[in-house]
Amino acid sequence: MKRLIAIAVVLVAAPAHADNVSVKVIEVAGGVAYVSPGRAAGLVHGTKVVIRGRTYEVVESTEKTAALALDRSTLAVGDTGTATVTPGAAAAVDKLPKPRPPEAFRDQWPDPVPPATTQQVTPVPLGSGRAPGRARVTVIGHGFGTGDRSGVAGSAEARVISSFELSTERPLGADLDVAGRVFSRSIDSRTHVPVYVRAAQLRYGDPRDPRLALGRLRYAASSVGMLDGGRASARIGNVAVAAFGGIVPDPLGGKPDPDASRFGGELAYDAPASSWQPRLAVTAYGSTWQGALDERRASVVASANHASLSVDGWAELQSFAAGNPWGAAAIELTGAGGALQWRSHGTHAGVDVSFLRPERSLRMDAYLPPDWLCTRVPQPGDVDEACGGSDDRTTASGSLGTRTSRFAVDAVATIGRSRGIATDVDSSGYLRGELYAGPGRIQVGGAAGRTSFAAWTAGELGVGFASGRTFDASVAYRLEQLDYVAASGPVTLHSIVGDARHSVSTELDVALSALATTGVDRDALAALVTIAWRPLP
Repeated sequence: MKRLIAIAVVLVAAPAHADNVSVKVIEVAGGVAYVSPGRAAGLVHGTKVVIRGRTYEVVESTEKTAALALDRSTLAVGDTGTATVTPGAAAAVDKLPKPRPPEAFRDQWPDPVPPATTQQVTPVPLGSGRAPGRARVTVIGHGFGTGDRSGVAGSAEARVISSFELSTERPLGADLDVAGRVFSRSIDSRTHVPVYVRAAQLRYGDPRDPRLALGRLRYAASSVGMLDGGRASARIGNVAVAAFGGIVPDPLGGKPDPDASRFGGELAYDAPASSWQPRLAVTAYGSTWQGALDERRASVVASANHASLSVDGWAELQSFAAGNPWGAAAIELTGAGGALQWRSHGTHAGVDVSFLRPERSLRMDAYLPPDWLCTRVPQPGDVDEACGGSDDRTTASGSLGTRTSRFAVDAVATIGRSRGIATDVDSSGYLRGELYAGPGRIQVGGAAGRTSFAAWTAGELGVGFASGRTFDASVAYRLEQLDYVAASGPVTLHSIVGDARHSVSTELDVALSALATTGVDRDALAALVTIAWRPLP
C-alpha cells in the first residue's frame, strides 16, 4: 500500500506533459495481456494503455514488459496500441525503497515449542490398543410371546458377548458368549436350558486368528462348530495350518458331553491384499461316540470378492463304515453349495444353489428318534430296514432388486426338490416394492408358493415412516389364502403386521415386531422385542 501511495505521489508531482509510446500485445493468458515495452519505456503501475479503442491499466511491469488486466474484454497477440507515459515516472519508481529481503526477518520470532513438551499427555498402551482389564461388550436381548385359543407361551433371552484383553505386554485375551434364558413352557427340558454358553475361551494371538485357544470354542474350524477343547495354529504369509481336539457339547442343551470327542486339522489360504481377496480352507476331521469311531469327514470352503462381485462355495464328503445303520455308501457327498452375488449402486442380483443330505452319525442317532435321520420308508432289500437309501434335498434360489431415492423393488424365487418317501418339488416367490415420498413410503408386496401338502397366495399393502437413520416404523394389512391338500377347500387369513425400530443412541437399538392374524385356520397374536446394546469400552 505504501508503494502504491508513493507511486501516486510521484505521478502527481511529475510535470503535467506526457508522451505517447507504442505498445504491442505479445502474450494473452489467464485474463491478462502482456505488452512490450515495459518499465524502461515508462510503463509503470497505473499507466493508461489504449488498444482497439478500449483503455486498460498497467497492473505490473518489468524492464521489458507490462501486464494489463482484461476484465471481460479480449485482446489477441499482435494487437497494437498507445500508452500515455509520464517522463521520469519509471526512474522515480526505481528510487523508491525496496522491500526488505527475507533474510532480514531471520531470528525475529521465538523458537517453536512442540505441544508435547509442555502438555500433560496420558500414555496409550500398545499391543491390543486397550488397557488391560477393559472389555468390549455387546448385549443382545429378545423377548417373544404368542397367544391363541389354546393359551399363551413365550420366551426371553439376554446374551452377553464380550472380548477381554488381559495384558498389554502379550496378545493374551479372553472371549465370552453366554445367554440367560427363560421359557413360559418347558415341555422340552433338553433344549429349554436356562443358561447356554456359546463361547468361553482363553486365547493367545490376534483375536481374529489366535495362535492358541483353550476352553469352549465358538468354532473349531471353518466348517466345524462348537468344541470344548483347544485349537493351535501357525501362519506363514498367506498360508495357515491348525489342529484342534476336544469333546463335543450336547447338541440340544449345550452342556459338556464326555461321550463324544472330535479332532482334526485345517489348511487355509487367504490373500486379503489381492484384488479378488480369495480364501480357501480345507478341513479333515473325525469324531468318536462312547469310545467308538464315528464321523470321518472332509470339507472345503472357498470365497472370493472383487469390486461388486462375490463368490462362495463349499462341499463336504463323509466316509461311512460298512454295515452302517443308514445304508450309506463307503464315501458320500453329504452336502455342497455355491452362491454368486453382485451389488452396485443400490442394485443387486444373486443366485444360490445347495445340496444336503440328512445329518448321519452315531451321536445324533442317539439323541434323535430312530427315523429322524431319514425320511424314506424302508423297502424290502434295503441294507438296513431301520432306514433305507439316500434322502436329500436340492434347493436353488435367485434374487434381484434395486433401490433409488424414489423407490425400491426386490424379488426372490426359490425351487426345491426333496427325495424321501416320494420325490416332491416345492416352489415359492416373493415380490415387494416401496415408493418414497419424503419421510413416508407406501409398501406393496405379494407372495405365492406350492408344496406337496399345501399351496398359498398372499398380498400385502402398508405404509411406513422413517426419520433419518434413527427411527423407522411401518404397518401393513396382509390377505392370505391357504389351500391344504387334506382340507375340503381353501381358507382365508387376515393379518395386521407392525414393525418399528429406534436407534436411541450409537450404543443402543430397540426393535419391535407384532402380528395379529384371524381366520378359519387360526386366531393368534405374536410379538418380538429385540434390544442391542454396545457400551463403549
